[in-house]
Amino acid sequence: LRDEDESTLVEGEWKRINTLRHYQVKDDAVFSFVADQTVNGRYGFADSTGYHSNPKPSRAFDLSSSNPKLSRTVASGSGCAGSRPWHLTKKTEHSIEADPNSFVHVPEIYLNRLLTTKKTLQTFVHDLFHSVFSLSNGDVPPAIKFLFDLLDKQAADNGITDPDIIHTWKNNSIPLRFWINIIKNPEMILDVEKNHLVDSILSVIATTYMDSCSLSTHAFSTDSPSSKLLYAKELQDYKPAVKKFYNDIQTLPPVTDDKLYGSFPPTEAMQVSRDAALYDLAVYANSYVWKIDHALQANNHDELSKKFAHVMNYLQTYLIPGST
Repeated sequence: LRDEDESTLVEGEWKRINTLRHYQVKDDAVFSFVADQTVNGRYGFADSTGYHSNPKPSRAFDLSSSNPKLSRTVASGSGCAGSRPWHLTKKTEHSIEADPNSFVHVPEIYLNRLLTTKKTLQTFVHDLFHSVFSLSNGDVPPAIKFLFDLLDKQAADNGITDPDIIHTWKNNSIPLRFWINIIKNPEMILDVEKNHLVDSILSVIATTYMDSCSLSTHAFSTDSPSSKLLYAKELQDYKPAVKKFYNDIQTLPPVTDDKLYGSFPPTEAMQVSRDAALYDLAVYANSYVWKIDHALQANNHDELSKKFAHVMNYLQTYLIPGST
């Protein structure tokens, strides 16, 4: 059996490396290995006088990785017949030009490793999802309860009765704005380094997290990416858990102002500048000053509207540049 011989399949500029299927080797076949007397091996060659060392191996393996891969150098060629060899997958023109010495990655080879990795991590992934989408000691942080009640109130005030819309609002307010960044980028809050392998794993978990929050039905098929198929079964449990989490928050008693304000840490503990934070809020409010004032008057908050106008007039005069 040779990588190339007179029966090698050539299609245009592509030349396929011979496979067991090419030689019509059946399952459960028995092989007999015979030493090659003409081609140097990795560590030496044999002849009639014995075995000789060979310090320069003819084919290089990357043994620094736990998954050694055979490095196949692809000749660029000029498009002539058989100038571009391929084994199980063809490299695109872009990948060859970008890295002519890159490895040939075969998805089928890594399927078992993929499933094993998922099994190893599944306990931690399940604990993460359970922690995010469940009440802690029967309660949630007051800020989340206040925000979700505000969204429910806005929906009622504006005649929005479609529960899917409110569900999407809540998704975009906390889970997909806060948690998704923490899952995908743990270095934001932890002093850790994230290499490309860990990043790819976290991307799969983050995608599963987003799919759990989604209301759309996912139709999986053999053409679906393996990263989607990995958690197709678990999504059947995660999706209802998200809905139950939102419903549980809705049934909690309303949060009082004292409880809400008491949950905020003092500015000294947050290590932020109170004046700088107020200034940023003032600049933001200045962009919507007329809309805010109109909303206050429309809801009969005349006294609050006067205070807001007084504060904004002062800020526009002395602090906010370019305001009128």
